[in-house]
Amino acid sequence: MGKLDSPMGKLDSSKILTRLRIVYLKLNYNSRGYLRIFRIVFDRLGKTNAAQAAAAMAFYAFFSLFPLLLVLIVIASFWLDNEIAFQKVASLATQILPFAQNMIETNLREMIGLRGASGSIGIIGYIWSSSSFFTALSRNLNTTAQNAPKRNFFQNRAIALVIVILMIVFFGLALVSSTLVNVLPQFGTLWDMINIQESVLWTYLSKIIPILASFLFFVMLYRFVPGKKSRMKSVLITSAFTTLGWETSSRIFTWMVSEGFIRYEAIYGSIGTLLALLFWIYLICYITIIGAHLCTVLEERSNRQEVLNAAKKIS
Repeated sequence: MGKLDSPMGKLDSSKILTRLRIVYLKLNYNSRGYLRIFRIVFDRLGKTNAAQAAAAMAFYAFFSLFPLLLVLIVIASFWLDNEIAFQKVASLATQILPFAQNMIETNLREMIGLRGASGSIGIIGYIWSSSSFFTALSRNLNTTAQNAPKRNFFQNRAIALVIVILMIVFFGLALVSSTLVNVLPQFGTLWDMINIQESVLWTYLSKIIPILASFLFFVMLYRFVPGKKSRMKSVLITSAFTTLGWETSSRIFTWMVSEGFIRYEAIYGSIGTLLALLFWIYLICYITIIGAHLCTVLEERSNRQEVLNAAKKIS
């Protein structure tokens, strides 16, 4: 008979489990219940096959990426020179996917050379193609929401098209603001006579604004895309978590690729960069799904708290 099968072994294991339970309860209390929340989130990730959902989203995202970039280039070329429009869109893409800059720029140039001029029909086709990812995103976010009504294909596609159109609008606003920023140095300098774009303030703003834009995107995503709206507090917490997850994972993954810790080309050869891009898209999709489950669990906790508060008032 082994030691664990003996009464003493069972007693020791029960003591260990009891101590671990006490440690868990203390940590959960000190974290104001967030440890339990994340335990529930990761438990649901396994039960709902979140890894497979993220893989499916990454598949759609890859096929939606270049049509979306082409839409942005076509729209921007109505106001800007074609080369400037290309550079603006390529710069936006490499901010999100910094390690795939060369591949994105090369493929975009080839696609632009092949497509020639695009009319209204071509733009509509690009918008429809680029909405495939957001259709999958809408479906997955709605699935994780608490008691959300089910949507059919056309409802999810309509939401996806709205998201694409909003992204085009925001990109247009970004172009306008970028133009204004480039003109600002002609009108004056700061109090220390330093050019605005060379000031410390501008250095910090250039780093904070993209993060703030990502945060606002997730606020809109978690607030309006699911069929059932969540409280703004839950949405803000979830958006902050997802933004932090995107930024942290992006910096770590880019660093690992640049330092040679991840070398897809050593195994897959010339398609190594492509597979690195696919894995990165999968990673950010998985983080987004984690955020959706987090928002749902936070809503459930708020609902329970409301019931307890109502019960206390009645008693």
